[in-house]
Amino acid sequence: MKHLEESNETYLSHLLFASKAALHLCLSGVFLMIHGLLPFWNQPESFRITSTCKKIQKWNDHIQERKNK
Repeated sequence: MKHLEESNETYLSHLLFASKAALHLCLSGVFLMIHGLLPFWNQPESFRITSTCKKIQKWNDHIQERKNK
């Protein structure tokens, strides 16, 4: 597959990476919606917007490193 070759990864590694990112983003969205309804509730630190943005940047850096191999 062209995309996997360009990404320099296997089907399984691509599946695991994409699944991990999707799950984290979905959970972040759910926690953000709960926090919107219940502003006094503090969502877990790892799912706050700033933490999620840092994770996305880390994932992007990882992708760029993998492409450069």
